[in-house]
Amino acid sequence: MGRNGSIFACMSAPAMQPQRRVLGLIFLTVFMDIVGFSIIIPLFPHLLDHYIRTEGSAGTLIGSLNSAAEWMGGDTVFKKTVLFGGLLSTLYSLLQFIFSPIWGALSDQLGRRRILTITLAGNALSYLLWIFAAQFWVVVVTRLVSGMMAGNIAVASAAAADITDEKERTKGMAVVGIAIGLGFVFGPVIGGLASSVQFAHGPAASSFGLNPFSVPAAIAASMALLNFLLVLKFFPETLAPERRARADAKRPSVFDLATVRSSAVRRTSFANLVYQVAFTGMENTIVFLTFALFVYSPRDNAWLFLFNGACMIFAQGLARQLVKRLGQRKVIMLGMLIASVAFFVVAWIPATPAAAGDGAETIFYLGLGLISFATGLILPSVSALVSLYSDASEQGRNLGILRSAGSLARVIGPVTAALLYFHFGSHFWVYIGGALLMVPAIWVVQGLPDPESERLKA
Repeated sequence: MGRNGSIFACMSAPAMQPQRRVLGLIFLTVFMDIVGFSIIIPLFPHLLDHYIRTEGSAGTLIGSLNSAAEWMGGDTVFKKTVLFGGLLSTLYSLLQFIFSPIWGALSDQLGRRRILTITLAGNALSYLLWIFAAQFWVVVVTRLVSGMMAGNIAVASAAAADITDEKERTKGMAVVGIAIGLGFVFGPVIGGLASSVQFAHGPAASSFGLNPFSVPAAIAASMALLNFLLVLKFFPETLAPERRARADAKRPSVFDLATVRSSAVRRTSFANLVYQVAFTGMENTIVFLTFALFVYSPRDNAWLFLFNGACMIFAQGLARQLVKRLGQRKVIMLGMLIASVAFFVVAWIPATPAAAGDGAETIFYLGLGLISFATGLILPSVSALVSLYSDASEQGRNLGILRSAGSLARVIGPVTAALLYFHFGSHFWVYIGGALLMVPAIWVVQGLPDPESERLKA
């Protein structure tokens, strides 16, 4: 039966699929889900600007938000788009943070396939609504539904863990990680390129709620629907009934960090939380910065995200060689040091196009490329380090807590960055803040023990 025989022996007949085929389906499911989700990212400044200008009057949701932003000091449309973009991103991430453990726990009880079909169907519905979002409140509803259904990654990761033993667990998690990385590369590219195509204008189109972003929305909806059908038709159940959890079983979250036995795991998770607050703050404001400095269109942002993705993928390939020479801990420190320099580089680009000069765009690409490169070094090494610090019986729980810390960072980072950008009217303090956050993160990682000595001590 091979080394996975004991696992597959516990699985029901429909689930007894070759491991490679199931991992391929997991990869495809996660990849298509992330592509659909990230299609909206390069559109944010233009999408919000569109609704503020066409609907920003009293009596509408965005009109009320508009009045509140003006009361807070939002004296330009641009500052309002930054604030609203941060709030929308945080709303999505907060719902994801709340609902991911719920979907994960339900998948432990009811099976992976059933929960995946529910969440993917919900995503398809949210993107379908987006196609006909003539008013801003519909966009908000789509983000609410999408955030509530964002349990796919946790469930897909659990499915990968179901079909791999301890020796191959890293391989299963790598499949999910690569799918996420590639999804965040291709999604913004597709969204940016598709934004230049629109459905027919006119009263008929308007009566159906079609808007300038309906084509990217239709692509996202089509991908979500195709993903749903693929899972419904081909995805096997990976968790046999006899292996399912009790109804009162609790999945790990960042709030369980204090109960983790290994102090090294606690400190690594904290360092990861701090880094990702800085990174997600940058990630949320990047399209607003390019809009303000370089008047980027969604198509221009598409090429920027492609460049950033290439830098991250290159770093992940290089990380394996660096880990052999330096070890996981020093690779994380190197990545954070590079990120701190890169945050400073971007921060010092003047906030107005006239003052920035001709070389500003080159400096900007250099800084963003270095941040993406640093992230490609840090994130895989953080996961590997937590795994190395954990006993076999605690790996799943500790990695779940680490992912939960990253999810919490996606709640904190976007809204903090948006408020800084909104208050000061420029990107300077967003990126200076990111650079300063690297100081405690590096200090924590520098004090971590060697993984072998920590395991022997435990």
